Amino acid sequence: MEYELIAVVLTVVLPVYPALFIIYQKIGKYDVMCEEIGKLREEHDRVLSGKDAHGT
Repeated sequence: MEYELIAVVLTVVLPVYPALFIIYQKIGKYDVMCEEIGKLREEHDRVLSGKDAHGT
């Protein structure tokens, strides 16, 4: 009885871990993309306002 319960629990739980790892990777890529978009937006705002980083 004990071994069957362990087998059932492992059969249910183990397939979930690869899916969670893939989701974790995609969230990390999304965070990096959001940071890049934020930098581009700040640069765009500076250029539009005429305050370039080189002081022109």
